[in-house]
Amino acid sequence: MRILSTLCGAALAVVASWTSAGATTLSGNLTADNLFDAYISTDDSVLGTLITSGNNWPTTVSFSGQGLTSGVTNYLHIVATDQGKPDMFIGSFSLSDSLFKFANGTQSLVTNATNWRSDTGGGAWFAPTGTPVDIGPNGTSPWGSFALMAGADFIWAAGDPTQSFFSTTITSVAATPIPAALPFFLSALGGLGLLAYKKRRASSV
Repeated sequence: MRILSTLCGAALAVVASWTSAGATTLSGNLTADNLFDAYISTDDSVLGTLITSGNNWPTTVSFSGQGLTSGVTNYLHIVATDQGKPDMFIGSFSLSDSLFKFANGTQSLVTNATNWRSDTGGGAWFAPTGTPVDIGPNGTSPWGSFALMAGADFIWAAGDPTQSFFSTTITSVAATPIPAALPFFLSALGGLGLLAYKKRRASSV
């Protein structure tokens, strides 16, 4: 019984480690002229959990290891605030595996007017439905180039508001796979349990 208990404990630890290792994470590099807050949410109408912030547009803010909620759609939300023209938001983002995909169908996404939604801010968060304005590619004056954002565009909400809301979708495409060896491992544990039961029955006769 002691051996069986030890094996069961080990099995649970292995399953837990597999589950943890299979969790998809989000990473990114971003900035905005002048301020931004980035959030992750499972509801496009709810701002969500704060990931990171920035308040100095020439400085790229990077983050990694942000866990996604498995099995459901996640949303990356950006609230960008201007403190004097011009204004922009730019960024590049990546996913740790193929269990999720961005709005462009891949695991890498940059800012553009195609895969993001935007709206005028100025109050409580609401789900953006508009199309961002493409101000120009990374390198456009007066901001220049950001090394970690190749292929990204500077974008802002239509109407050139003081505050812009941005949202993009991160879609779940598969459940976390069960390692192929797990069924055999659990079957072996079941066999050991049956053997231990038979031994107890034999010793009690």
